[in-house]
Amino acid sequence: MSDIRFDNVKVGYDGKVIVDEVSFEAERGCITALIGPNGAGKSTILKTASGLIKPVDGSVYIYGRPIDEYSAKDLYSIVSVMMTDRIKTKFMTCFDVVRVGRYRYTGIFGGLTDNDKRVIKESMEMIGVWELRDKDYNTLSDGQKQRVLLARSIVSSPQILIMDEPASFLDMGRKIEFFDALTDLVKKKSITVLISMHEVELIKKVADKVICIGNEGKIDAMGDAKELIRPEYMERLFNMDKGKYEEYYG
Repeated sequence: MSDIRFDNVKVGYDGKVIVDEVSFEAERGCITALIGPNGAGKSTILKTASGLIKPVDGSVYIYGRPIDEYSAKDLYSIVSVMMTDRIKTKFMTCFDVVRVGRYRYTGIFGGLTDNDKRVIKESMEMIGVWELRDKDYNTLSDGQKQRVLLARSIVSSPQILIMDEPASFLDMGRKIEFFDALTDLVKKKSITVLISMHEVELIKKVADKVICIGNEGKIDAMGDAKELIRPEYMERLFNMDKGKYEEYYG
């Protein structure tokens, strides 16, 4: 049984369909990447998968159960969501930022048990940001901030991680750092990752499966990343002139 399954879903807002006939599965221990032109509907699919918006029509299943049958508490004990928005903090250390992800365990007063502190430390160590724990989050580089947010996403011990272009603000070196941390996390924790990416040059290194969303509002293709990420197809998907992909990406 797949962890996430879309069964002929229409996704969109206020009854307006953005992407039609969405059917795919995301499995445990794998990174499933959504790619496609800006505005094609990748973020809309992710928000539907995470329960942030409801499908216009059709069903999304988490562990074989319709997503609308989950209470918010039960759903977010399974699913963690990391969107593109830069968070704004005031006088918060990196430890404080990560502990926010632990709130569903700490109760309304936010008190941390010894076990909570252990899990926060382990999560920050796993992503390589424990040494930043006492630093003001606002003083970090963009790469460091994204790694801290990744630690915050996993501190609740999710089984599914949904991410919307999490490396969009990073330079190439920091992107590689971030995706190294993510792929290592997937191997260690065997979690399911559903992610949108626009880093075509890294997709073959990061993703196990790719789902390509075309400008026509439908899934254009899906399959193994190494088979789909090829010049002639990327040029068609992104409406590029012939030869441009190889000119820039080799």
